[in-house]
Amino acid sequence: MQGVLLINGDRLNNTLQSTSTSWGELAASTGMRRLALSQEDKEVRDWLVQQCKELGCDVRVDRMGNIFATRPGSSTERKPIAMGSHLDTQPAGGRYDGILGVIAALEVLRTLHENNIQTHCPISLIDWTNEEGARFPGAMMCSGVWSTKSTTSLEACYAVKDTDGISPKKALEDIGYLGDTPCEYRENGLECYFELHIEQGPKLEATGNKVGVVTAVQAMKWFAVRVSGVEGHSGTTPMDMRSDALVTASRLIASVSDVARTTGLGVSTVGVISNDTQSQATIPSGVEFIIDVRCSTDRMVQDLCSAIFKSFDEIVQRENNNTSYHVFRTWGLPESVFHDDCIGAVLSAAVDEVGISKIMDMKSGAGHDAAWVSKVVKSSMIFVPSKDGISHNPAEYTSPEDCSLGGQILLQALLLYDDGVKNGSLS
Repeated sequence: MQGVLLINGDRLNNTLQSTSTSWGELAASTGMRRLALSQEDKEVRDWLVQQCKELGCDVRVDRMGNIFATRPGSSTERKPIAMGSHLDTQPAGGRYDGILGVIAALEVLRTLHENNIQTHCPISLIDWTNEEGARFPGAMMCSGVWSTKSTTSLEACYAVKDTDGISPKKALEDIGYLGDTPCEYRENGLECYFELHIEQGPKLEATGNKVGVVTAVQAMKWFAVRVSGVEGHSGTTPMDMRSDALVTASRLIASVSDVARTTGLGVSTVGVISNDTQSQATIPSGVEFIIDVRCSTDRMVQDLCSAIFKSFDEIVQRENNNTSYHVFRTWGLPESVFHDDCIGAVLSAAVDEVGISKIMDMKSGAGHDAAWVSKVVKSSMIFVPSKDGISHNPAEYTSPEDCSLGGQILLQALLLYDDGVKNGSLS
């Protein structure tokens, strides 16, 4: 393996903060609004591409706008060892979720470049498009297409619309990131993949640990549900003659949380609600909402979903007011188990930095691009602490020291893996 290298932690943190301030900062806040394929996303992408080109990287953009910036290795036969995450955010998110993983990957490339390090495998930085799914429904959309394991194909993703009726394909064209590289792992493949990310939960901080070695991502499923009733005048329709979609929907939504609590199978959330009528003088005839279900295993997800919909059927029968519901769209991510070779590289690098007593084996409760990537390529993740467990919130925070630590472990894990490929201990 190459001699021990040190990233420039100050540079990493300064770059993270300056790019967040420049492209997507929320006013009077440390929060971010950098929706996928927005003008802010275009500008930070332009900056990232230029930075990578200045480091001698070959930059390719695929048909979903995923950016692959690759630094050559000594071997022309090996695929790239990749690292990355995403630069898009929630509508009112923080400046660490996803962003840290991309900026740390850039810092790794900078460190290799300025120290004239020649790796055996090529090294790639990846910025995955629309990981959040905040603008275009479907989280981890474009890594899912690349993996070919998502049930949502490239053409189906192109047909999705944001709230203004704009499709991802149109948005990619508008900002100049509709690439011609196939969005397909068999035609644009990787040796392996590492992703540095904030934990987005409280466990590391609560236990005093410094690093999470991520072994898996829990299973999850989303359901878009529509409740139908009959419009009526709010002043003239008697209470016992109403078919109020919103009242029924409210009971269904409450049961989503109640069933998760009583079964103990996992977690379930309703975070999006839309009422067709939007008039205080009209009984609502249609309400839509999205259910997010997450559990440790695929079977537990199925069991929790079944329990939720059994509760729905009971509620509709009990209401007996001619309201009904149906599921009109679903999305799912099966449980993802990471590869021992990548887990081992992360663990070894983490032990060298903080010692085994400050390391926690973790299963991610949040979805990540690494989950889809792991279906087709050896993968693992590195977690660093989130203050108070807060994420998807302007108050999201990870200390500069922890950001630097994560970047250092990312560099060392990558070099350990590259050395294993070179000496034949990793195939």
